[in-house]
Amino acid sequence: MGCNCGNKRRGSSVFVLSYGDGRQGGEYASKTDAEIADVRKGGGGTIRQVQK
Repeated sequence: MGCNCGNKRRGSSVFVLSYGDGRQGGEYASKTDAEIADVRKGGGGTIRQVQK
């Protein structure tokens, strides 16, 4: 199967997209994914990294 060392470290944190106006955000594996989702939802969201 191989070592999952790199995957574990990458999977230990996620990027959370949130809005102050009640719109639904979400959790994304990368900051780029979160930024793309923010643009698709109209922009203005806050992206922060969260340890899992």
